[in-house]
Amino acid sequence: MIKVIFVCLGNICRSPMAQFVFQQMVDEAGLTHLFEIDSAGTESYNEINHAGIHYGTRNILTQMHVPFVEHYSRQIRKSDYEKFDYIIAMDESNVEDIQALIGADKNHKISLLLDYTSHPRKIKDPWYTGNFDETYWDVYEGCQCFLEWLKMNKAC
Repeated sequence: MIKVIFVCLGNICRSPMAQFVFQQMVDEAGLTHLFEIDSAGTESYNEINHAGIHYGTRNILTQMHVPFVEHYSRQIRKSDYEKFDYIIAMDESNVEDIQALIGADKNHKISLLLDYTSHPRKIKDPWYTGNFDETYWDVYEGCQCFLEWLKMNKAC
């Protein structure tokens, strides 16, 4: 079982978007049985307030025909480092926050989603930019390249 968790700041925009986009790609590739896919945030505010997926994320997922279920924000936990094989962050500040919580990345599990593409960069937070389309296409590209990387490295 390949266990992947996508992480952003609040777990209401980018990371649940990546979770559901990647799940759709895995399902369409017939690899569902090989994966456990989740998402989390580095901040606890939304978890405390039982926040669901941002309406902008819901809208773009619906527009792009990406199936999703209700998801409530949760903060990444130290135990997630042991549970997941890949901890995929959306930007450098997410990586720093994850490392502050879990400590050193001794098993090299933490990466940026767009590190798997030919032009690594951060995924902008649509909470601040309002541009859910741009975020979707960055997430899509990252998920597609990550899945291809897993296939080439015989992880699945």
